[in-house]
Amino acid sequence: MAINFGLANDYNVFVFGDMSLSNTDAEGRVAVGGNAVLSNYGVGASILPLPPAGTDPSFVVGGAVNVSGGSNACGNTVISPTSTVINYTMGNPNGALVTGTPIDFSEAERYLKCASVFWSTLEANGTGSVVFGQLNLTGTDETLNIFQLDSANLYGSGLSLGQLNGINIIAPINSTILINVSGANILYGSYQIFRNGTTATRENARKIVWNFPDALTWSNSTTAIYGSVLAPFAAAATTYSQINGNIIFDSFAGNSESHNELFEGELPDPTACLVTTSSTTSTTTSTTTSTTTSTTTSTTTSTTTSTTTSTTTTTSTTSTTSTTTAAPHPRSQAITDLFESVALQQAALSHILNAEGEKLQKILSFEDLRAETILQTNQSVESMVNAVAGLETVLKQKLELFEACMCDDSHL
Repeated sequence: MAINFGLANDYNVFVFGDMSLSNTDAEGRVAVGGNAVLSNYGVGASILPLPPAGTDPSFVVGGAVNVSGGSNACGNTVISPTSTVINYTMGNPNGALVTGTPIDFSEAERYLKCASVFWSTLEANGTGSVVFGQLNLTGTDETLNIFQLDSANLYGSGLSLGQLNGINIIAPINSTILINVSGANILYGSYQIFRNGTTATRENARKIVWNFPDALTWSNSTTAIYGSVLAPFAAAATTYSQINGNIIFDSFAGNSESHNELFEGELPDPTACLVTTSSTTSTTTSTTTSTTTSTTTSTTTSTTTSTTTSTTTTTSTTSTTSTTTAAPHPRSQAITDLFESVALQQAALSHILNAEGEKLQKILSFEDLRAETILQTNQSVESMVNAVAGLETVLKQKLELFEACMCDDSHL
C-alpha cells in the first residue's frame, strides 16, 4: 500500500475537525479529530481478514462522542482521555470502547495540508477537453498522469465541475492519476465517472487521487466518486452519494457512503512536508598491555640455573557511542517555496482584478447602454471579486502552515 497519506493511510475516512453523519456507513476505519455526532452509522464492516478481537483502533475520536446506534464491526472505538461521552450505544462485536491516543491528529493535519499544496504545484503532463458536456482527461504516462483543473472553467469550456454530464479518465490502467482541482467552492453535478471509456470500478479508484488544495467547501449529492478525495481545508457536505477511496476533510457532514478502496498508487513524496532523523555510530578501541614474570629454579650438586619467562597479554576494549542528529531536510526551502507560490498567486489575482476593472470601464464606455447590461456586468464583477476574496483566505491558510516556524531557526 502507498504511504503518501501518512497517518491517514489506513483510514477510509479521516477528518481533522467535527463529523456528523447518519444512516450510512464507512466500510473501513474512521478517524475524527474533533466531535463525532453519528446516528445509525457503521464502521469497518469490510475489513478482512478481521483483526484479533480488541486490537484494532478502527474508530478513533479526539473530541466529544455522541453516537447512537450503528456498529463498529472491526475493533475498538478509541476515545481521547479528554473526550466527553454524551452518548454511546454503538455495537462493538470485535472490540470495546477504550481510552487512548493512537493518532496524532495535529501532526496528521500539518502533513496532509502541506502535502496537498505540494502536489498541487506539480506540473501537469496530461491534457483535457470538454466535448458535449463531458470532461475528457487524457494521459499517456505509464506511471503517473497529472491534471490541473479550474473547477469553475474546465479547460476554457466555460463549464464548471457541477455542470458536466460525465468525466472520462483516459490513461494506462495501472498508472497513478493525480487530478488537482482549483477553486474555493467545489460542487459536483450528477453524472458518471468513466475509466478508459467504461464505467469506473472500485478497483480503478485505488490509483486515483482528487486533490482540492484551495477548497473551503466541498459538496456532492448524487455522483459516485472513484478515487481518494483530499480536501484538507474544506467543510464537506454530502447527500445520497458514495466516495470510493481515502476521504480526507477538515469537517464532514451528511450521509455519504464511504467505500474502503484505499489508495495504492505512487505519488512523489512531499519532501518539504517530511520530518526525518538519522543516527550515526562511532566506535573507539583502546589497547592495554601488561607483563607478568614467572621464575623456575632447578638445583644440582654443583650448579644452580635460574630461567625467567616473560608473558605479554593484550586486552582490547571497545566502546560504542551512538549519536542521533537531525538529518538535513528541506523545511526551510519548503517555507521559501510556499512564500514564492503565494506571491505568484497574489500577482495573478491582482491581474484578474485589473482585468475586471478594465472590462467594467469598457462596457460603461458603450453608447446606448441598457440598465440590464450594467446589472449583469456588475453581477459578473461581483462574482469574480468574491471568488478572489475566497482565494485570499486560502492563501492566508497556506502561510499559516508554517506560522510556528517563521521566527524559530530550530525548526528550519
